[in-house]
Amino acid sequence: MPERINVEVLIVGAGVVGLACASEFAHAGYTTLVVERNAHFGEETSSRNSEVIHSGIYYTPGSLKAQLCVKANRTTYKDCKKFNVWHRPIGKLIIAVTETEEKYLLQLHDQGKTNGVDGVTLLGKQQAAKVEPHIRCTAALYLQSTGILDSHQLMSAYEHDARDNGATFVYGTSFLGASKNENGYSVRLKEANGTESEIDAGYIINAAGFRATDVAQSIGFDTDACGYHFYPNRGHYFRVSMSKSSLVSHLVYPVPLHDQAGLGIHITVDKAGQVKLGPDTEYIDPKTPPDQWYRFDESRKESFFKAVVRYFPAIAINDLSPDQVGVRPKIQAPGKPLPDFIINEESKRGFPGIVNLIGIESPGLTCAREIAKKVLERIQNS
Repeated sequence: MPERINVEVLIVGAGVVGLACASEFAHAGYTTLVVERNAHFGEETSSRNSEVIHSGIYYTPGSLKAQLCVKANRTTYKDCKKFNVWHRPIGKLIIAVTETEEKYLLQLHDQGKTNGVDGVTLLGKQQAAKVEPHIRCTAALYLQSTGILDSHQLMSAYEHDARDNGATFVYGTSFLGASKNENGYSVRLKEANGTESEIDAGYIINAAGFRATDVAQSIGFDTDACGYHFYPNRGHYFRVSMSKSSLVSHLVYPVPLHDQAGLGIHITVDKAGQVKLGPDTEYIDPKTPPDQWYRFDESRKESFFKAVVRYFPAIAINDLSPDQVGVRPKIQAPGKPLPDFIINEESKRGFPGIVNLIGIESPGLTCAREIAKKVLERIQNS
């Protein structure tokens, strides 16, 4: 009879945060196993986003998002250079087109200073026009430290780095649940062919993205009582014709208004120079089955066009074509303020050695390495 597998750290989920956690724990000398229900890493939220290296300007001073993102902006550039991941610090404009938006822009400028964001410059209309001649605005913030990267390359780098330091990855394997035992936790797993097995794990890191609440429930957490309720939120992206893509060279974002569930439909640029618009925000009806979450709604083209033409007047509706849909693991209820990351070591709830990562959406890609460092710190201090 084969010996029962015993690992020090089990990580559930191989999105960018789970992969970064694997790298951190493997480097720290822990025997580390990552289980992922999909056939490959990063098949959900981590591969369906704007691929932006954020600066940290948007987040409430003192929050985890603000603290981690400002550090992570520098850390992510370092990781990209270290692992030869394609990246480009192209800079970003946050633009205002009305007096009301200018007031929000000034507030954002002050918040950026408070958060310690590098390279923030307030531009007037003419200064902004020199940076982006085809963008119409009355004022703008220029963020020098914002950039773009190849998210697949970054995830691949984290996986390889973890493997090189002894971590093991098992794909096509679902986490069924866990219960306490003398070694920490007895964990139940299920392979794609239906085979079930049990292993022992000293620590469990729940990095399952929008499945994180399901994982927590399967361990025994009352997720509603913990505030871990999940509201899946869909965001569409449209590609812009290459003729119009050539007119923009920076990221361009509208001022985020306080009642928005996201940052507004913005302009991003990928490594091929292709401009994309998005994402919008749509809370998914709880009755919608997960296999329909990624269905693209082409009827949104007109609303995208109207949102963007106000600041990018050269664009025409026929310049837009469908690109992709992403789903964010929001814990922000409709109409409620944007909450912080949840990175909780759960000893106080009677589950020592378990860390739940809940609501890890934007800027999760930027913050992956810093989140992983925080998780390691939580475990070492538990």
